[in-house]
Amino acid sequence: MSDIEGDIEQIVLGIEQKVFTAIQRKDVELLGSFLSEDFVHRTSNGSESGKDDFLRSISAMPVEVVSIRGEHQRVDVYGEVAVLTGVQHAEWRQGDDVKGISSVAFTDVFALRDGKWLMALAYSMDLES
Repeated sequence: MSDIEGDIEQIVLGIEQKVFTAIQRKDVELLGSFLSEDFVHRTSNGSESGKDDFLRSISAMPVEVVSIRGEHQRVDVYGEVAVLTGVQHAEWRQGDDVKGISSVAFTDVFALRDGKWLMALAYSMDLES
């Protein structure tokens, strides 16, 4: 891995951590700042949403995300595109009685746009917890 690729890897991993934080806080303004205007979120069931719908779904989550973290994260760089794969683990709570843990395999594609790395595509698949 070249120094430049290593730098890009650290930038992308840093952005991903900020994305996790924004999701946990339901901070759609912060989250939106890391998404390209043509951002697409796809899931394993075939559903697809654009940036605005994705942000609305985050703000409308009926649960409180207690913690969120990435595991097995790896970044591959292809010029002005970086692909991050990993597993996201989130602990959530709904009211006083309902708690759970979700695990999601994900692929996030970042593109260099006007000198800034932005997430252009996110694909996620729920895993059995």
